[in-house]
Amino acid sequence: MRLLTKISGRRYGPVILAFWLGAVSCFLTDPFTLWAGEPSTPTSAFPEGSSSVIESLTWRVVGSDPTALRQQAKTVVGQIPEAVLVKESETLLVFSLPTQKLSALRQELNKLGTLSASEGAVPDAPTTLLRLMFVQP
Repeated sequence: MRLLTKISGRRYGPVILAFWLGAVSCFLTDPFTLWAGEPSTPTSAFPEGSSSVIESLTWRVVGSDPTALRQQAKTVVGQIPEAVLVKESETLLVFSLPTQKLSALRQELNKLGTLSASEGAVPDAPTTLLRLMFVQP
């Protein structure tokens, strides 16, 4: 109690005291977090099992005009109702789509330009985060 009197007598004492009490109450309200001692893993920020739900894949599309090629690819991807555009830049398209749609998309993109993608590299997850990189030869 004497410590509380010393802290509260200072100019910022009430603020420090409130902060300290808030920190202590956090530990008291959820004691499992304090006592569990479980190491945090890098995947703990993701939903449980997310690595089995979505996998990433990168394809390079080579053509003489990467900007026009990107727009054409965006149109092709837009025809897939389940596809969601995640990110777009001058030389990059990133979107998620059902993995089962990859082979049809690969065929369509091969019509637009030269596609460099591993033939056997088909993710096991039901959803794929596909990065299309557009480059000049």
